[in-house]
Amino acid sequence: MYLNEIDPNYLIENTQFECKVKLDEKNPLSWVKTVGGFANSKGGIIYLGVEDKTNKLIGFTKEEIDKEKNLFYNQIKQHMANIPTILSNVIPYKINGSERYLLKFVIKESEIKPIIIKFNEMPMIFKRRDGYTNAATIEEISQMSLSFKSPSFDEQVTDITYRREDFSDFFNFYSIRNNGNYPTDKELGSIGFFNNDMKLKRGAYLFSDNYKGEETKVVCSLYRGITRGDDYIISSNSYSGNLIRVYNFINEYIQARMNHGFIKMSDRRVDVDSYPNRALFEAIINSLAHRDYFLSNSQISVDLFQNRISISSPGSLFNTGDLDMTFDLHALLSSRRNELISKIFVFSKAMEAKGTGFEKIEDDYKNADSYHKPYIFSKNNQFTIILPDLTNENGVMVDSDRIIIVNKIENSSRFDSSILSYCYSIKRTAKEISEYVHASNSTFFRNILQNLVNQKYLDVSKEGNTSVYLSNQDIVKLKWCGIAINSHLLIQLNIKKCF
Repeated sequence: MYLNEIDPNYLIENTQFECKVKLDEKNPLSWVKTVGGFANSKGGIIYLGVEDKTNKLIGFTKEEIDKEKNLFYNQIKQHMANIPTILSNVIPYKINGSERYLLKFVIKESEIKPIIIKFNEMPMIFKRRDGYTNAATIEEISQMSLSFKSPSFDEQVTDITYRREDFSDFFNFYSIRNNGNYPTDKELGSIGFFNNDMKLKRGAYLFSDNYKGEETKVVCSLYRGITRGDDYIISSNSYSGNLIRVYNFINEYIQARMNHGFIKMSDRRVDVDSYPNRALFEAIINSLAHRDYFLSNSQISVDLFQNRISISSPGSLFNTGDLDMTFDLHALLSSRRNELISKIFVFSKAMEAKGTGFEKIEDDYKNADSYHKPYIFSKNNQFTIILPDLTNENGVMVDSDRIIIVNKIENSSRFDSSILSYCYSIKRTAKEISEYVHASNSTFFRNILQNLVNQKYLDVSKEGNTSVYLSNQDIVKLKWCGIAINSHLLIQLNIKKCF
Protein backbone atom coordinates (compact mmCIF):
# COMPACT_ATOMS: atom_id res chain seq x y z
CA MET A 1 0.00 0.00 0.00
CA TYR A 2 1.36 3.43 -0.97
CA LEU A 3 0.97 7.04 0.16
CA ASN A 4 -1.00 8.26 -2.87
CA GLU A 5 -3.69 5.67 -2.12
CA ILE A 6 -4.72 7.27 1.18
CA ASP A 7 -3.71 10.95 0.90
CA PRO A 8 -5.29 12.61 -2.15
CA ASN A 9 -3.24 15.80 -1.51
CA TYR A 10 0.01 13.94 -2.03
CA LEU A 11 1.76 14.96 -5.25
CA ILE A 12 4.75 12.83 -6.25
CA GLU A 13 6.30 15.61 -8.32
CA ASN A 14 6.18 18.08 -5.42
CA THR A 15 9.69 18.69 -4.05
CA GLN A 16 8.34 20.33 -0.90
CA PHE A 17 7.68 17.09 0.94
CA GLU A 18 9.77 14.43 2.64
CA CYS A 19 8.97 10.89 3.78
CA LYS A 20 10.56 9.06 6.72
CA VAL A 21 9.86 5.67 8.26
CA LYS A 22 10.42 7.21 11.71
CA LEU A 23 12.36 10.02 13.39
CA ASP A 24 16.01 9.39 14.21
CA GLU A 25 16.08 9.94 17.98
CA LYS A 26 19.88 9.73 18.17
CA ASN A 27 20.45 12.21 15.35
CA PRO A 28 17.62 14.78 15.53
CA LEU A 29 19.56 17.27 13.39
CA SER A 30 18.97 14.96 10.41
CA TRP A 31 15.27 15.88 10.39
CA VAL A 32 15.03 19.11 12.44
CA LYS A 33 17.07 20.76 9.68
CA THR A 34 14.33 19.76 7.22
CA VAL A 35 11.75 21.61 9.29
CA GLY A 36 14.03 24.66 9.33
CA GLY A 37 14.64 24.36 5.58
CA PHE A 38 10.91 24.25 4.83
CA ALA A 39 10.24 27.22 7.14
CA ASN A 40 13.00 29.27 5.47
CA SER A 41 11.63 28.42 2.00
CA LYS A 42 8.03 28.03 0.87
CA GLY A 43 6.93 25.56 3.52
CA GLY A 44 6.56 21.80 3.13
CA ILE A 45 5.22 18.50 4.40
CA ILE A 46 6.85 15.69 6.34
CA TYR A 47 5.20 12.25 6.33
CA LEU A 48 6.22 9.79 9.03
CA GLY A 49 5.59 6.06 8.64
CA VAL A 50 6.42 6.11 4.91
CA GLU A 51 9.48 4.73 3.11
CA ASP A 52 11.48 7.53 1.52
CA LYS A 53 12.30 6.13 -1.92
CA THR A 54 9.22 3.98 -2.57
CA ASN A 55 6.56 5.89 -0.59
CA LYS A 56 5.40 2.53 0.71
CA LEU A 57 3.37 2.69 3.93
CA ILE A 58 4.99 1.28 7.08
CA GLY A 59 2.83 3.11 9.64
CA PHE A 60 2.65 3.12 13.42
CA THR A 61 0.49 1.70 16.16
CA LYS A 62 -1.57 4.13 18.22
CA GLU A 63 0.99 3.97 21.05
CA GLU A 64 3.91 4.56 18.67
CA ILE A 65 2.24 7.57 17.07
CA ASP A 66 2.03 9.43 20.40
CA LYS A 67 5.70 8.79 21.14
CA GLU A 68 6.72 9.94 17.66
CA LYS A 69 4.64 13.13 17.91
CA ASN A 70 6.09 14.00 21.33
CA LEU A 71 9.63 13.42 20.08
CA PHE A 72 9.00 15.72 17.11
CA TYR A 73 7.70 18.67 19.13
CA ASN A 74 10.18 18.26 22.01
CA GLN A 75 13.15 18.42 19.65
CA ILE A 76 11.69 21.36 17.72
CA LYS A 77 11.20 23.31 20.96
CA GLN A 78 14.69 22.43 22.17
CA HIS A 79 16.56 23.46 19.03
CA MET A 80 14.53 26.33 17.54
CA ALA A 81 14.26 29.74 19.18
CA ASN A 82 11.46 30.89 16.85
CA ILE A 83 9.11 28.06 15.94
CA PRO A 84 7.24 28.28 12.62
CA THR A 85 3.58 27.35 12.32
CA ILE A 86 3.33 23.55 12.23
CA LEU A 87 0.08 21.64 11.71
CA SER A 88 -0.05 17.93 12.54
CA ASN A 89 -2.49 15.32 11.33
CA VAL A 90 -2.85 11.61 12.11
CA ILE A 91 -3.90 9.61 9.03
CA PRO A 92 -5.46 6.19 9.77
CA TYR A 93 -5.50 3.34 7.28
CA LYS A 94 -6.18 -0.39 7.32
CA ILE A 95 -4.01 -3.15 5.97
CA ASN A 96 -4.64 -6.88 6.36
CA GLY A 97 -7.46 -6.09 8.78
CA SER A 98 -5.21 -4.10 11.15
CA GLU A 99 -5.43 -0.37 11.71
CA ARG A 100 -2.20 1.59 11.25
CA TYR A 101 -1.45 5.31 11.35
CA LEU A 102 0.71 7.87 9.55
CA LEU A 103 1.83 11.23 10.87
CA LYS A 104 1.68 14.27 8.62
CA PHE A 105 3.35 17.55 9.59
CA VAL A 106 2.60 20.64 7.50
CA ILE A 107 5.31 23.28 8.04
CA LYS A 108 4.29 26.78 6.98
CA GLU A 109 6.70 29.30 5.54
CA SER A 110 7.90 31.34 8.50
CA GLU A 111 6.97 34.99 8.89
CA ILE A 112 10.23 35.43 10.81
CA LYS A 113 13.36 34.65 8.80
CA PRO A 114 15.84 33.18 8.98
CA ILE A 115 14.80 30.34 11.30
CA ILE A 116 17.94 29.43 13.23
CA ILE A 117 18.61 25.93 14.56
CA LYS A 118 21.02 25.38 17.45
CA PHE A 119 22.86 22.13 18.12
CA ASN A 120 25.77 21.92 20.58
CA GLU A 121 25.71 25.73 20.89
CA MET A 122 26.28 26.02 17.12
CA PRO A 123 23.73 28.14 15.18
CA MET A 124 22.77 26.78 11.74
CA ILE A 125 20.49 27.99 8.96
CA PHE A 126 19.08 25.65 6.31
CA LYS A 127 17.29 26.14 3.01
CA ARG A 128 15.17 23.80 0.88
CA ARG A 129 16.29 23.46 -2.76
CA ASP A 130 15.09 21.00 -5.42
CA GLY A 131 13.84 18.46 -2.91
CA TYR A 132 16.95 18.58 -0.68
CA THR A 133 17.78 20.43 2.52
CA ASN A 134 21.20 22.11 2.65
CA ALA A 135 22.98 24.80 4.62
CA ALA A 136 21.96 28.26 3.43
CA THR A 137 24.59 30.34 1.67
CA ILE A 138 25.65 33.77 2.93
CA GLU A 139 23.74 35.33 0.03
CA GLU A 140 20.57 33.40 0.93
CA ILE A 141 20.84 34.37 4.59
CA SER A 142 21.27 38.03 3.64
CA GLN A 143 18.30 37.83 1.29
CA MET A 144 16.12 36.25 3.99
CA SER A 145 17.11 38.94 6.48
CA LEU A 146 16.51 41.78 4.03
CA SER A 147 13.18 40.41 2.81
CA PHE A 148 11.87 39.92 6.34
CA LYS A 149 9.73 43.00 6.92
CA SER A 150 7.29 41.62 9.46
CA PRO A 151 6.78 44.09 12.32
CA SER A 152 8.16 43.33 15.76
CA PHE A 153 5.96 41.39 18.17
CA ASP A 154 4.61 44.44 19.98
CA GLU A 155 3.90 46.47 16.81
CA GLN A 156 1.64 43.85 15.25
CA VAL A 157 -2.07 44.77 15.14
CA THR A 158 -4.68 42.60 16.87
CA ASP A 159 -8.39 42.34 16.10
CA ILE A 160 -9.22 43.66 19.61
CA THR A 161 -10.82 47.10 19.77
CA TYR A 162 -9.40 49.57 22.31
CA ARG A 163 -11.72 50.31 25.25
CA ARG A 164 -10.56 52.67 27.95
CA GLU A 165 -12.27 50.66 30.71
CA ASP A 166 -10.03 47.66 29.92
CA PHE A 167 -6.86 49.33 31.21
CA SER A 168 -7.46 50.14 34.89
CA ASP A 169 -4.23 48.40 36.01
CA PHE A 170 -2.15 50.37 33.54
CA PHE A 171 -3.86 53.69 34.33
CA ASN A 172 -3.24 53.22 38.07
CA PHE A 173 0.41 52.38 37.36
CA TYR A 174 0.68 55.52 35.22
CA SER A 175 -1.10 57.70 37.77
CA ILE A 176 1.29 56.79 40.60
CA ARG A 177 4.21 58.07 38.50
CA ASN A 178 2.47 61.13 37.09
CA ASN A 179 1.11 63.06 40.07
CA GLY A 180 -2.31 61.41 40.02
CA ASN A 181 -2.96 62.20 36.36
CA TYR A 182 -4.24 59.72 33.78
CA PRO A 183 -3.30 59.46 30.10
CA THR A 184 -5.74 60.65 27.44
CA ASP A 185 -6.78 58.48 24.50
CA LYS A 186 -5.11 61.00 22.20
CA GLU A 187 -1.79 60.55 24.02
CA LEU A 188 -2.09 56.77 23.80
CA GLY A 189 -2.81 56.99 20.09
CA SER A 190 0.24 59.20 19.57
CA ILE A 191 2.59 56.53 20.95
CA GLY A 192 1.01 53.80 18.81
CA PHE A 193 -1.19 52.11 21.41
CA PHE A 194 -3.74 51.38 18.66
CA ASN A 195 -4.11 52.00 14.93
CA ASN A 196 -6.47 54.33 13.07
CA ASP A 197 -9.27 51.77 13.38
CA MET A 198 -8.79 51.69 17.19
CA LYS A 199 -7.41 48.12 17.01
CA LEU A 200 -4.89 47.41 19.75
CA LYS A 201 -1.26 46.62 19.00
CA ARG A 202 0.01 43.39 20.57
CA GLY A 203 2.31 45.32 22.89
CA ALA A 204 -0.59 47.42 24.17
CA TYR A 205 -2.74 44.32 24.67
CA LEU A 206 -0.11 43.01 27.11
CA PHE A 207 -1.19 45.89 29.40
CA SER A 208 -4.92 45.10 29.17
CA ASP A 209 -6.90 43.91 32.21
CA ASN A 210 -8.31 41.21 29.91
CA TYR A 211 -4.96 39.74 28.87
CA LYS A 212 -4.93 35.95 29.51
CA GLY A 213 -1.99 34.68 27.43
CA GLU A 214 1.24 32.89 28.33
CA GLU A 215 3.71 35.29 26.67
CA THR A 216 4.24 37.08 30.01
CA LYS A 217 4.86 33.98 32.13
CA VAL A 218 7.20 34.43 35.09
CA VAL A 219 8.46 31.94 37.68
CA CYS A 220 9.77 33.22 41.03
CA SER A 221 11.75 30.82 43.23
CA LEU A 222 13.44 31.05 46.62
CA TYR A 223 16.45 28.87 47.43
CA ARG A 224 17.99 28.12 50.78
CA GLY A 225 21.59 28.36 49.59
CA ILE A 226 23.67 29.91 46.82
CA THR A 227 23.26 27.57 43.84
CA ARG A 228 20.24 26.52 41.86
CA GLY A 229 21.14 22.90 41.39
CA ASP A 230 22.50 21.88 44.77
CA ASP A 231 20.32 23.62 47.33
CA TYR A 232 16.87 23.05 48.71
CA ILE A 233 14.12 25.11 47.07
CA ILE A 234 11.90 26.77 49.66
CA SER A 235 9.15 28.06 47.37
CA SER A 236 8.36 28.53 43.69
CA ASN A 237 5.37 30.37 42.21
CA SER A 238 4.45 31.04 38.59
CA TYR A 239 2.18 33.70 37.14
CA SER A 240 0.89 35.02 33.82
CA GLY A 241 -1.09 38.21 33.41
CA ASN A 242 -0.82 41.71 32.01
CA LEU A 243 2.58 43.39 32.37
CA ILE A 244 1.50 45.55 35.31
CA ARG A 245 0.29 42.55 37.28
CA VAL A 246 3.44 40.63 36.39
CA TYR A 247 5.56 43.53 37.66
CA ASN A 248 3.53 43.61 40.90
CA PHE A 249 3.81 39.82 41.27
CA ILE A 250 7.62 39.87 40.93
CA ASN A 251 8.06 42.91 43.18
CA GLU A 252 5.76 41.59 45.91
CA TYR A 253 7.41 38.16 45.85
CA ILE A 254 10.84 39.72 46.36
CA GLN A 255 9.75 42.34 48.90
CA ALA A 256 8.09 39.69 51.07
CA ARG A 257 11.27 37.58 51.18
CA MET A 258 14.19 39.97 51.26
CA ASN A 259 16.12 40.91 54.38
CA HIS A 260 16.22 44.26 56.19
CA GLY A 261 19.44 44.97 58.05
CA PHE A 262 21.76 47.78 59.01
CA ILE A 263 25.37 48.93 58.75
CA LYS A 264 26.94 50.10 61.98
CA MET A 265 28.88 53.34 61.46
CA SER A 266 31.10 55.07 64.02
CA ASP A 267 28.37 57.52 64.99
CA ARG A 268 25.12 55.97 63.76
CA ARG A 269 23.33 52.98 62.34
CA VAL A 270 22.32 53.01 58.67
CA ASP A 271 19.34 50.85 57.68
CA VAL A 272 19.83 48.79 54.53
CA ASP A 273 17.58 46.44 52.52
CA SER A 274 18.76 43.42 50.56
CA TYR A 275 18.15 45.25 47.29
CA PRO A 276 17.78 49.01 46.75
CA ASN A 277 14.24 49.78 45.61
CA ARG A 278 15.26 51.77 42.55
CA ALA A 279 17.71 49.10 41.37
CA LEU A 280 15.10 46.41 41.86
CA PHE A 281 12.48 48.43 39.95
CA GLU A 282 14.88 49.01 37.04
CA ALA A 283 15.87 45.36 36.89
CA ILE A 284 12.26 44.14 36.77
CA ILE A 285 11.11 46.73 34.22
CA ASN A 286 14.07 45.97 31.95
CA SER A 287 13.31 42.26 32.07
CA LEU A 288 9.75 43.02 30.89
CA ALA A 289 10.67 45.63 28.30
CA HIS A 290 13.53 43.74 26.63
CA ARG A 291 12.00 40.25 26.72
CA ASP A 292 11.74 38.41 23.41
CA TYR A 293 8.00 37.75 23.27
CA PHE A 294 8.38 35.70 20.09
CA LEU A 295 10.03 32.89 22.11
CA SER A 296 7.25 30.42 22.82
CA ASN A 297 7.19 28.26 25.96
CA SER A 298 9.57 30.64 27.71
CA GLN A 299 9.47 32.50 30.99
CA ILE A 300 11.18 35.15 33.05
CA SER A 301 12.98 33.39 35.90
CA VAL A 302 13.43 35.27 39.18
CA ASP A 303 15.67 33.31 41.56
CA LEU A 304 16.40 34.46 45.10
CA PHE A 305 19.52 33.00 46.66
CA GLN A 306 21.20 33.55 50.00
CA ASN A 307 23.57 36.13 48.53
CA ARG A 308 21.88 37.54 45.40
CA ILE A 309 18.85 37.78 43.18
CA SER A 310 19.00 36.63 39.56
CA ILE A 311 16.45 37.98 37.03
CA SER A 312 16.70 36.20 33.67
CA SER A 313 14.62 37.20 30.66
CA PRO A 314 14.20 35.31 27.36
CA GLY A 315 16.20 36.78 24.50
CA SER A 316 19.68 38.25 24.51
CA LEU A 317 20.08 42.00 24.87
CA PHE A 318 18.87 43.20 21.48
CA ASN A 319 21.66 43.66 18.88
CA THR A 320 24.19 42.74 21.57
CA GLY A 321 24.26 38.94 21.45
CA ASP A 322 26.28 36.94 23.96
CA LEU A 323 27.84 39.10 26.64
CA ASP A 324 30.32 38.04 29.30
CA MET A 325 29.58 39.17 32.82
CA THR A 326 30.06 42.93 32.89
CA PHE A 327 30.07 45.26 35.89
CA ASP A 328 30.32 48.41 33.74
CA LEU A 329 26.57 48.90 33.47
CA HIS A 330 26.52 52.60 32.59
CA ALA A 331 28.48 51.88 29.40
CA LEU A 332 26.15 49.08 28.30
CA LEU A 333 24.16 50.07 25.23
CA SER A 334 21.30 47.99 23.85
CA SER A 335 18.76 48.65 21.13
CA ARG A 336 15.09 48.28 21.92
CA ARG A 337 13.63 44.95 20.89
CA ASN A 338 10.07 46.04 21.78
CA GLU A 339 9.71 49.65 20.69
CA LEU A 340 6.04 50.04 21.68
CA ILE A 341 6.37 48.33 25.08
CA SER A 342 9.39 50.53 25.82
CA LYS A 343 7.47 53.62 24.68
CA ILE A 344 4.62 52.75 27.04
CA PHE A 345 7.00 52.37 29.98
CA VAL A 346 8.77 55.63 29.05
CA PHE A 347 5.40 57.36 28.69
CA SER A 348 4.54 56.11 32.20
CA LYS A 349 7.88 57.43 33.53
CA ALA A 350 8.94 53.89 34.38
CA MET A 351 11.87 53.92 31.93
CA GLU A 352 14.35 56.47 30.66
CA ALA A 353 13.78 57.68 27.12
CA LYS A 354 17.52 57.91 26.48
CA GLY A 355 18.63 54.52 27.69
CA THR A 356 18.09 51.33 29.64
CA GLY A 357 18.33 52.65 33.18
CA PHE A 358 21.14 50.20 33.98
CA GLU A 359 23.21 53.13 35.21
CA LYS A 360 20.64 53.66 37.99
CA ILE A 361 21.27 50.11 39.17
CA GLU A 362 25.00 50.76 39.19
CA ASP A 363 24.50 54.06 41.02
CA ASP A 364 22.47 52.39 43.80
CA TYR A 365 25.44 50.07 44.45
CA LYS A 366 28.17 52.72 44.10
CA ASN A 367 29.21 52.46 47.77
CA ALA A 368 29.23 48.65 47.80
CA ASP A 369 32.51 46.70 47.93
CA SER A 370 33.77 44.58 45.06
CA TYR A 371 31.79 41.53 46.22
CA HIS A 372 28.51 43.44 46.14
CA LYS A 373 28.57 44.93 42.64
CA PRO A 374 25.66 44.19 40.27
CA TYR A 375 26.42 42.77 36.84
CA ILE A 376 24.77 41.58 33.65
CA PHE A 377 25.51 38.74 31.27
CA SER A 378 23.82 37.33 28.20
CA LYS A 379 24.16 33.76 27.00
CA ASN A 380 22.23 31.35 24.78
CA ASN A 381 19.39 33.74 23.97
CA GLN A 382 18.84 34.83 27.57
CA PHE A 383 20.02 37.89 29.49
CA THR A 384 20.42 37.98 33.24
CA ILE A 385 20.72 40.79 35.77
CA ILE A 386 22.40 39.91 39.08
CA LEU A 387 21.76 42.08 42.16
CA PRO A 388 23.90 41.10 45.18
CA ASP A 389 22.19 41.04 48.57
CA LEU A 390 23.58 44.01 50.51
CA THR A 391 22.65 42.41 53.84
CA ASN A 392 24.77 39.34 53.10
CA GLU A 393 28.29 40.17 54.22
CA ASN A 394 29.88 37.50 52.03
CA GLY A 395 28.74 38.93 48.72
CA VAL A 396 29.21 37.16 45.39
CA MET A 397 32.29 35.98 43.56
CA VAL A 398 33.28 33.32 41.03
CA ASP A 399 34.31 29.97 42.48
CA SER A 400 37.30 28.06 41.12
CA ASP A 401 35.06 25.13 40.16
CA ARG A 402 33.37 27.39 37.59
CA ILE A 403 36.60 28.25 35.76
CA ILE A 404 37.46 26.71 32.39
CA ILE A 405 41.10 27.05 31.33
CA VAL A 406 41.17 26.88 27.54
CA ASN A 407 44.75 25.66 27.13
CA LYS A 408 47.03 23.57 29.31
CA ILE A 409 49.11 25.62 31.75
CA GLU A 410 52.77 24.72 31.56
CA ASN A 411 54.50 24.25 34.92
CA SER A 412 51.10 24.46 36.59
CA SER A 413 50.61 24.78 40.35
CA ARG A 414 47.82 23.78 42.70
CA PHE A 415 46.98 27.48 43.16
CA ASP A 416 46.28 28.30 39.49
CA SER A 417 42.49 27.78 39.40
CA SER A 418 41.96 29.65 42.66
CA ILE A 419 44.11 32.55 41.45
CA LEU A 420 42.30 32.83 38.11
CA SER A 421 38.85 32.67 39.70
CA TYR A 422 39.77 35.25 42.35
CA CYS A 423 41.08 37.61 39.68
CA TYR A 424 38.38 36.83 37.13
CA SER A 425 36.49 40.12 37.31
CA ILE A 426 38.40 42.27 39.80
CA LYS A 427 42.04 43.34 39.82
CA ARG A 428 43.97 41.97 42.81
CA THR A 429 47.37 42.65 44.35
CA ALA A 430 49.85 39.84 44.99
CA LYS A 431 49.29 40.25 48.72
CA GLU A 432 45.50 39.89 48.35
CA ILE A 433 45.92 36.83 46.14
CA SER A 434 48.35 35.08 48.47
CA GLU A 435 46.07 35.66 51.45
CA TYR A 436 43.11 34.33 49.50
CA VAL A 437 44.82 31.05 48.54
CA HIS A 438 46.48 30.76 51.97
CA ALA A 439 50.03 30.94 50.64
CA SER A 440 53.02 32.94 51.75
CA ASN A 441 53.65 36.08 49.66
CA SER A 442 57.12 34.80 48.87
CA THR A 443 59.40 34.80 45.85
CA PHE A 444 58.14 31.29 45.10
CA PHE A 445 54.54 32.51 45.01
CA ARG A 446 55.51 35.51 42.89
CA ASN A 447 57.02 33.08 40.39
CA ILE A 448 53.69 31.26 40.21
CA LEU A 449 51.97 34.56 39.34
CA GLN A 450 54.66 35.38 36.81
CA ASN A 451 54.24 31.98 35.17
CA LEU A 452 50.54 32.77 34.60
CA VAL A 453 51.46 36.21 33.29
CA ASN A 454 54.05 34.78 30.89
CA GLN A 455 51.45 32.42 29.43
CA LYS A 456 48.90 35.28 29.23
CA TYR A 457 46.44 33.73 31.72
CA LEU A 458 46.91 36.80 33.90
CA ASP A 459 47.22 40.40 32.78
CA VAL A 460 49.35 42.61 35.01
CA SER A 461 49.16 46.39 35.27
CA LYS A 462 50.14 49.13 37.72
CA GLU A 463 47.98 51.08 40.14
CA GLY A 464 50.38 53.59 41.59
CA ASN A 465 53.48 51.60 42.52
CA THR A 466 51.57 48.36 43.07
CA SER A 467 51.16 45.56 40.53
CA VAL A 468 47.61 44.28 40.11
CA TYR A 469 46.49 41.12 38.33
CA LEU A 470 43.37 40.36 36.26
CA SER A 471 42.45 37.11 34.50
CA ASN A 472 42.51 37.16 30.73
CA GLN A 473 38.91 36.31 29.82
CA ASP A 474 39.91 35.36 26.27
CA ILE A 475 41.44 32.12 27.54
CA VAL A 476 39.91 31.87 31.02
CA LYS A 477 36.21 31.12 30.70
CA LEU A 478 33.26 30.49 32.98
CA LYS A 479 31.16 27.36 32.91
CA TRP A 480 27.51 28.01 32.09
CA CYS A 481 24.87 25.83 33.69
CA GLY A 482 21.85 25.06 31.47
CA ILE A 483 18.55 24.24 33.16
CA ALA A 484 16.64 22.09 30.65
CA ILE A 485 13.16 22.69 32.12
CA ASN A 486 12.95 26.37 31.27
CA SER A 487 16.10 27.11 29.26
CA HIS A 488 17.26 29.24 32.17
CA LEU A 489 21.01 29.88 32.20
CA LEU A 490 23.12 31.38 34.94
CA ILE A 491 26.59 31.37 36.36
CA GLN A 492 26.78 29.06 39.35
CA LEU A 493 28.41 31.25 41.96
CA ASN A 494 29.97 30.67 45.37
CA ILE A 495 30.88 33.18 48.07
CA LYS A 496 33.84 34.26 50.12
CA LYS A 497 33.97 36.53 53.15
CA CYS A 498 34.92 40.07 52.27
CA PHE A 499 35.64 41.28 55.79
